[in-house]
Amino acid sequence: MNFTVPYKQSSNLCRFSPDLKYVATAIENIIIIRNAETLKVSREFKHSTSIQCIEWSPNSSLILAANLTKGDIMIRDIYDPTWKKLIKEGPAGLLNVKWNLDGKSIMCFSDFELRITIWSLITNNGYYIQDPKYHNKGFCFREDPPWFILAERRECKDFIGVYKCDTDDWRLLNVFQVDTVDLDNIALSPNGHYIVAWDNCIWYKILIYTLDGQCLGNFSIDDEGLGVKSVAWSPSSKLVAVGSYDQKIRLFNNYTWSPIIEFIHASRIKNPNQLKIWREVNEFSKEYGRNISKYDLVDGPLEVPSILIEAKPSPKLGVGYCKFNSNGHFIAARNDNMPNCLWIWNIPHLIPVALIIQLSPIKHFYWNPIGPDQLLICCGNEYLYFWCGQELGTEIIEVPIANFEVHNVRWRPDGKSLLIMDKAFFCAAFFL
Repeated sequence: MNFTVPYKQSSNLCRFSPDLKYVATAIENIIIIRNAETLKVSREFKHSTSIQCIEWSPNSSLILAANLTKGDIMIRDIYDPTWKKLIKEGPAGLLNVKWNLDGKSIMCFSDFELRITIWSLITNNGYYIQDPKYHNKGFCFREDPPWFILAERRECKDFIGVYKCDTDDWRLLNVFQVDTVDLDNIALSPNGHYIVAWDNCIWYKILIYTLDGQCLGNFSIDDEGLGVKSVAWSPSSKLVAVGSYDQKIRLFNNYTWSPIIEFIHASRIKNPNQLKIWREVNEFSKEYGRNISKYDLVDGPLEVPSILIEAKPSPKLGVGYCKFNSNGHFIAARNDNMPNCLWIWNIPHLIPVALIIQLSPIKHFYWNPIGPDQLLICCGNEYLYFWCGQELGTEIIEVPIANFEVHNVRWRPDGKSLLIMDKAFFCAAFFL
């Protein structure tokens, strides 16, 4: 990999433009637009207040910057530096801001989940949606046709609203009640046909709806404590993976909408069979004169490292993250009370194929958006950890920048490079 020199950034605000031409970063109250290949500065825009959020428009021509605390939003055109749009959200406050699909309007989520305001950049008119249940989840977009799906709370009951999100014609298409006690979140299938909804973690309940409100599936467990913690659709929309507080992943299919298998995070592995286990170790290198990290392939019975489960609100328990790869042939997951371990299953064969054990807790993991056999792990240290499929195995690459700790990573959408962030800087890494 080729690494660039480090550049300053604030709060991990680094974003590739959808057309892959630019990288936007924020430093306090300044937006910097860079060329995605060379990182040479193309534009700089100054905001009146510190920047807490930046978002590219879908067509990559506009960049949005917001101070959520003060409710200030600035929108700039990267091809016309003289054009500027300022929006002040006023007494309703601002918790979140998103672009509409057409890039001609923005959605402002007010404080206390009172409403969503859609501001048109063309007409300067506003459209209001009352009673969204959340500001940071519980909504999704369907691109074709352009619809906005929203979890709503009305008269102490949960609903899902489906809206046409054309800037010139925002209107409600359908609304239906959801059979939950306290709806936690929703997720739209990649093909835009199904909505999966799940209840608060106290109740284990999964519901599958069509966009016209027909319930296709209803699965619940009454006798097993806490419920759902994470949900992921496969790219084909034929499978839904549900990670739970009981440390299992249940895989639902689109024929019966019921579990076809349960993936278990075993605390002791007696016979790995096809399962390959890689463990990170520190080893002294005579070449570098210091300890470096490498992976050892482990055979035989193994006690999987885990932490003691604490009896307190939001315990570190259950499958907090599960993600399919780009072709849906693998799913990776981290069980929160095994924070140093990443599990990978083969979906066509329904078997575990890899267990990666790190020395430090895993902060994030990301599949390559294009390459199905490449997964990246970061643990808050100076290394990038890769799993490259069953044949190539694992690899560790050290970021060649002094005192640089990898806290977050963003793949370029074509999978050809990475933005790597620590607390105050970022660099780019290009694959050879």
